[in-house]
Amino acid sequence: MATLTPTLTLTSSDATSDTLSLSVTDTLTVTAPSVGISKITITTADNQELVDEATGSAIHYFYAKNTDTTNFVVLQTTASVQYARLSPGEFCFFPINAAAGLEARADTASCVLEYAYWTKG
Repeated sequence: MATLTPTLTLTSSDATSDTLSLSVTDTLTVTAPSVGISKITITTADNQELVDEATGSAIHYFYAKNTDTTNFVVLQTTASVQYARLSPGEFCFFPINAAAGLEARADTASCVLEYAYWTKG
């Protein structure tokens, strides 16, 4: 098994009444299957499956970044339950429930989505 170390840092001097400075790190154990950093063109024509729900009881850690400068991408389960809406340049990292799968769909025009996922060990 391998280790994945995600870190989330949030800082701001004007988003709240106090200065915001938050940083959390975790150590995640991961195993096969995984998909390394990849890029795919997401279209408006149909939902494009990125994580197959047929992987059964596995939980996946999922990363995505919308590299488009104009259009947004919707991330959803294969049952059409939306996880996220990524505006131009936005990114996310989150766990996907077992057997939920994940699809992406561009809203207005095709977008290039950078993504990767790792299976929880």
